[in-house]
Amino acid sequence: MAEFESYEAQITVVKEECPEAEIDEIGKEFARYEKEFLIPPEDALRSVLMKFRAASGKKPQKGSDSTQRPEKKVDRFKDLAAEDRNVTIEVSVVSYTPRIQTVRGEERQVAFGWIEDNPWESGSLRERWDFKDWGEKGEKLTPGSVVRIEGASVNEWNEKKSLNINRTSRITVLREGGPVVPKISDEPMSISQAWETEGYVNLVGRVISAEPGVIVRRDGSGEIEIVRGRIGDSSGTIGFLSWVPFEHDAGSLLKIIGASIRKFRDTPEINISDGTAIEPYIDSEFPSLEQLSESLESSIAELRNGMRDVSITLQVENWSQRTFENQEGETKVVRSGDVLDPTGRCRLTAWCDFDPKDGDYIRIEKGRVQFWQGSPDLVIDDISQVSVLEAEPWQKIDPGNHWIEVSLSDLVAGGSRRGIETSGSIVAVRADSGIIQRCPECRRVLRDGSCTEHGEQMGEEDLRLRFVMDNGISNASLLMAREPSEDFLKMDMGEIKKQIEKDGSESFVSSLRGMTLSLPLTVRGRTIVDEQGAMILADSAMIERMDPIEAAGEVMEKWGIAL
Repeated sequence: MAEFESYEAQITVVKEECPEAEIDEIGKEFARYEKEFLIPPEDALRSVLMKFRAASGKKPQKGSDSTQRPEKKVDRFKDLAAEDRNVTIEVSVVSYTPRIQTVRGEERQVAFGWIEDNPWESGSLRERWDFKDWGEKGEKLTPGSVVRIEGASVNEWNEKKSLNINRTSRITVLREGGPVVPKISDEPMSISQAWETEGYVNLVGRVISAEPGVIVRRDGSGEIEIVRGRIGDSSGTIGFLSWVPFEHDAGSLLKIIGASIRKFRDTPEINISDGTAIEPYIDSEFPSLEQLSESLESSIAELRNGMRDVSITLQVENWSQRTFENQEGETKVVRSGDVLDPTGRCRLTAWCDFDPKDGDYIRIEKGRVQFWQGSPDLVIDDISQVSVLEAEPWQKIDPGNHWIEVSLSDLVAGGSRRGIETSGSIVAVRADSGIIQRCPECRRVLRDGSCTEHGEQMGEEDLRLRFVMDNGISNASLLMAREPSEDFLKMDMGEIKKQIEKDGSESFVSSLRGMTLSLPLTVRGRTIVDEQGAMILADSAMIERMDPIEAAGEVMEKWGIAL
């Protein structure tokens, strides 16, 4: 019985119904379901019970089978209990990560991931659960999709609930997501492929850097020795974190088997553990360390939250410093400013004594990236990471006229950026455009006179316009704050308020729709791109008025029409 200890509860149920059945035989049947079909014992109970009833000659009366589980259809995870089976729920798939897992001594591919309930509402109204796919449903469970899951079961471990998707579960796609996550292959993938992957991977790469470090345990019980570094191939480079001794110097060419890709913020990172195999690799045509080091150069357009070891050349637009007290009462100085390169602009923060002049060219080595107001912010922690250049790497950029033209589709598919210019058409005007009330403490928009952080407040009036912008392929939310809204409407907030008080907010929104819908728009500003989609925060916006004859000509040319 010891080998079937994990099935004890289920074996007991079967034994009570079929006393003549042998415990070992019952256990073997549960083991068969788990090994061959990846069905956990709680979900296999009905089938096993029916088999032994049939063997004993019992015929269950219609409607008397206590193991018959009626469908439990819910909208929210909070309505599920640990013992629930045959669950039906609509969810949004956040992630899908295939892994190789040993089941009863045999390696099988099982997928893990995150799902969110209430998928048709905003992310703030959703609850997130882990799930495990035992049934290889990856073709339908693509990240970004909305699906209906039928026949799932709840699992609870350490007081945390998750959802099991079994071979017998049914998946209906309600909204298509991204591409199907590929199954794990034994063949090594390129670094560029690894950037687009989550889960276990095999790859070949050359060590570019490797430095020992420590991570403080969350419970404060001590430190963990780790090694951080980067590896690369001809397609790119990626950071790694080794939780086990890593005795390979820069320049070593390695084959890494069974590492896992995890995202640190928005940046993937290879995690090497005691389950990872590393062996030397020989390839005379593989790029050298010198060649790979040259490819480490980054641009502002390529920055993503969580990046480390960033090498980049910049032009300083402005610089300032401020003094503050931290939580321990220590006085700290932080220096920061706006910086440029030919691909865009971003913020730079220095936690060291660095004071460049406006217009200086600077070089950063081993910088890191974190988000600041929704956009990538470069950070340096030590003066050794930065130097002022004497030679000009490019002709001086005029900050007042430095806008990088990027298609709306590229913005939506890329990361958050500043200093961009893009075009599209207004396809929707949000009903909450116009005069709003903000919390005087945090500047959040009040809902029914209340702030989610500070409760009921006497709001401060502000102006904002909200649109949806589309280029025929992709779309993004467009938000205009007070100043760009006033410029766009050629009215100040006072005039707009009077109009709304006179005609009502619905009339104002209606007039805004009549003024903007379907018209081409050019926008300058910055973007925030996250799992909820893309949002453009406009510094300025202008409707492009096109001559009707010219517009007709462009349509005819696009569709190949000849008169």
